[in-house]
Amino acid sequence: MAASKERTPSFTATIRLRTNAKEGKLLLMLSDCGRQLYNACLGESLKRIKAIQNTELYKETVRLSKTMETDLEKRRTNFKHLNATFGFTDYSIQSFGTQTKNASKFIAKHLGTHICQKLSTRAFKAVQKYAFKKAKKVRFKRKGEFVSLEGKNNKTFLTYSNGYVFIGKTLSLKCLIDPKDQWMQHALKHRIKYCRIIKKEVKGKNRFYVQLILEGFPYHKYELGKEEIGLDIGPSTIAIVGESKAELREFCEEVVVLDKEKRRINRKMDRQRRANNPNHYQSNGVMKKGKKKWVNSKGYINTRSEHRELERKIKEVRKQLHGRDTNQILQQASSIQTEKLSYKAFQKMFGKSIGRKAPSMFLNMLKRKVESQGGRFGEFPTYSTKLSQTCHCGAIKKKRLKDRWHCCDCGVRAQRDLYSAFLARYVTKSNQVDLQQAEKDWFQLSNVLNECISNLKNMKSHRKFISTFGV
Repeated sequence: MAASKERTPSFTATIRLRTNAKEGKLLLMLSDCGRQLYNACLGESLKRIKAIQNTELYKETVRLSKTMETDLEKRRTNFKHLNATFGFTDYSIQSFGTQTKNASKFIAKHLGTHICQKLSTRAFKAVQKYAFKKAKKVRFKRKGEFVSLEGKNNKTFLTYSNGYVFIGKTLSLKCLIDPKDQWMQHALKHRIKYCRIIKKEVKGKNRFYVQLILEGFPYHKYELGKEEIGLDIGPSTIAIVGESKAELREFCEEVVVLDKEKRRINRKMDRQRRANNPNHYQSNGVMKKGKKKWVNSKGYINTRSEHRELERKIKEVRKQLHGRDTNQILQQASSIQTEKLSYKAFQKMFGKSIGRKAPSMFLNMLKRKVESQGGRFGEFPTYSTKLSQTCHCGAIKKKRLKDRWHCCDCGVRAQRDLYSAFLARYVTKSNQVDLQQAEKDWFQLSNVLNECISNLKNMKSHRKFISTFGV
């Protein structure tokens, strides 16, 4: 049996491409070829998984236990046999994609084999996710939707070299690289694994980019700090407690301002939609059921473009804020401790806030950065630690969500989120809070927490805080 290919660390560099109208149309045409091939592979994968699910062997196998060792082995054997019999494997779908490409002279002329294989794998993984019940359905790409194109190496069809991207034998595009950008200059010294072409719509115009997937680690403008910090992230706040400094601030505050503008545009779009299609609504304003043909005015199309541009801005600003905050944390700390939260559960209670601020994306970025620089990122379950209920004296008392202060009979009084971040520093590898060490350090760190609250109270005269601060 051949040894599995060893994985190496990777990072991505995104570079804008200089394109004219003709080159832009050609890239859109290539994307449409990829869209048709992806949809064909997606349809074939669905057909094969449904054929598997209709067999008696599959129905018997899914009823087997997932805990007993004998049943687990039988499940693996049966599923492997079914996948091989009906051709529901990555290799089989890649083979189907290649056959589909060769059957269409137009697609064969414009897309390379490696790109077709990557699109086939993408379709297979989407259906596999659906088969494992990790997704409710699969989505076919609609006409006009851009499909990113990527290769398998930097040698065939889609390649980068000396500031240019080469697509096939006919198209070469110049990359807009700033020679003073230290991050980019550092990135271009690394080996390129493969390239990917993507599109962004900025102010109603298409911009094309190449993403270089590079081997190694990105450029760091700073060195890791030396402190150990505790982190507490909620739907709208972030609390950070270290040895020398504690912070409590609104998480991704600037995104909230943009979101207010987005809500205003949403209301405008709804008014325009109702004015253009009065027959689709009942007298009480409720939308009628059934299939409808919508009429879109020029005003509505312009407003929709505004909405799309604002969505892009929110995404870009959120990414910048995540990068800024993670860098500030890492300049203070080399070891980070935080709770492992279920953000899917958070979405049910705080859906809008989670959608705006993406705390899970923030934690993934923080984990990736600290580990790439040799630091430590620890996550622990909430069930065994119960930080919001626990006091370092050992007392455990449940709090309501609206109770923003931790007050204990032993005399300890602290802001709830800051105190949870304080206790997070003392969670051991066995996922238990080291209460003795926390009590030992409380006298020193209580001054740090009190200083943070004093700063917030001084700032309150100049600005308004959200209620979850409890200030």
